[in-house]
Amino acid sequence: MVKNVSEKITPERALELQLEPCKFCKPDINHLKPSTENKARGKSITVQCKGITKKGTRCKHNTSIANGYCFQHQPG
Repeated sequence: MVKNVSEKITPERALELQLEPCKFCKPDINHLKPSTENKARGKSITVQCKGITKKGTRCKHNTSIANGYCFQHQPG
């Protein structure tokens, strides 16, 4: 989709420049991406906290912590 490209770059360089793969060719570059071990699983980067408030309702904070709880509702 890009016209007038002046030079070819490697997938590694594209990741350094924070470029996304083409929506048509979709090259497999998952092996090059950094690990996401500490991020919440799912389609979005953040998820709604699993914590319950004093009123008994679900917490409305979003979190990117892998266990699904915001900073206020960390189990422990």
